[in-house]
Amino acid sequence: MADPDHDYFNDYTEFDIYKTIYRASNDLNIFLQFFTVIMNILHLIVLLQKELRCGAIYILMIGICFADILNFLLDFYNVGFERAWWTRYILDFNTYCADYTYVVINPIYLFNNTLVLITRPVAVWLSILMALIRTLSVYFPMSTWINNLTKSKTVVKIIVLVYAFWFVFYTCNLVFYKIVWYPNILRKSCEYYSLHFKIFAFHVLVVTYRDMEFQLKREEWEPFVRFVPTVFYPILTLALILQLRTIKKKQRKVNKNALSDRSNNTTNLILFMTGSFMLSEGLAGLTGILAQQASKSVAENETEENINWLSALGTFQFICINLRTINASTHPFICFAMSSQYRETVKRMLCFGKKNNGKTIKVSTASAVSLQSITERSTDRKK
Repeated sequence: MADPDHDYFNDYTEFDIYKTIYRASNDLNIFLQFFTVIMNILHLIVLLQKELRCGAIYILMIGICFADILNFLLDFYNVGFERAWWTRYILDFNTYCADYTYVVINPIYLFNNTLVLITRPVAVWLSILMALIRTLSVYFPMSTWINNLTKSKTVVKIIVLVYAFWFVFYTCNLVFYKIVWYPNILRKSCEYYSLHFKIFAFHVLVVTYRDMEFQLKREEWEPFVRFVPTVFYPILTLALILQLRTIKKKQRKVNKNALSDRSNNTTNLILFMTGSFMLSEGLAGLTGILAQQASKSVAENETEENINWLSALGTFQFICINLRTINASTHPFICFAMSSQYRETVKRMLCFGKKNNGKTIKVSTASAVSLQSITERSTDRKK
């Protein structure tokens, strides 16, 4: 018998609110993903131009841009199954008669999902490395080691190592997978055994339910994988801003007009990147950790309050996904607004700028800061 004192209307309203927010966030994210992929493809075309592709920071941006394109493109493909735009993955078939101890894995789905998992932390950690290189260049402008770190070949090796690390991290569980002859794992008690034995005579990729526990355990670490970088990035940014302020104070002593708009743009760029990074990745990681704890609370004590809290966290996770997509889509606009070299390259590509017939001189981040330090020391000696 129904409880006359229970407010079923409020229950339905709360559930409907979560569902409405989820649908709105999902619909918005589809548009944002499409927009982000298009903008990052254009961004990548600009970064691959001769004027930019030799700089350390721009090379790191190429690595970030490629990871974002791959991640959002494949995730957009997965959304197609949720929206029933296409019915099934290639190589899918009826596994109704498979032995209950095995899980038949679609290799296309596995490949797609693995790339989505790999590319997200790659973009995050390349952003952190970009901040680290920038910070070290400011703190140790005369260091030969830092100067070597900003060379094109070194940066390319760093990018390869980052991709390789996350590739190993997300594929190490594949040691539990194996290829078997599908008719050998059919249940003879299945009513369609004879039919499946004849028409599904090929090899398949499988994993036992017991071995899948390792993968499920790793998925529990995922919120921490997302949250940990948000601790390092603000620390690096704060250290960089403090050092930039120290440099500005020295410049004011030498020349009151030495503070340029370019310095302000650099600081604003760092602050903007940190803020957007914290909102997208930090909130996603924190929400994931809280959702794990809420799931345990619901399992132990399935109260209305715990269920509503878990539903709210689940809904907020989709909002965080929107923030992350927006963050990735803003990279080309930020580069255009803050980098004169990027801006001039875009103008040249659109035939708005003058073509530079002279030779291009490459100046690394460390070298640029070193020249600044030498100038300051010479001025102090004259005094």
